[in-house]
Amino acid sequence: MKVFDSFAWVEYFAGTERGTKVKKIVDGSEVIYTPAICLTEIKAKYLREGRDPSERLGFIESRSLILAIDREVALKAGEVKINHKLHTTDALIYSCALIKKCEVVTGDPHFKGLSAAVIV
Repeated sequence: MKVFDSFAWVEYFAGTERGTKVKKIVDGSEVIYTPAICLTEIKAKYLREGRDPSERLGFIESRSLILAIDREVALKAGEVKINHKLHTTDALIYSCALIKKCEVVTGDPHFKGLSAAVIV
């Protein structure tokens, strides 16, 4: 099981070298989670670029399980934010991975050095 952050999905859709590493996971049978807040980031990115995000968001929703940012995640993120000096969104994403007891797949340098992060 893996939690994907926005960075992983963006690289996947861009077909970059990092995206190729992400694609191996997407094409496999492993369970993938995507925190709901990543949908916000991805939609905003493509709208900012003048692109329709619908197809990509639909793919994410069909290939991964969407994790709600609930009370448990929110409270855990408060600790994670302070302990690891992360931005709130990154703390929420990382907390999802910790709660699900799996790794977060990312290329975001903010996650560098965190034990549950796989940097592509």
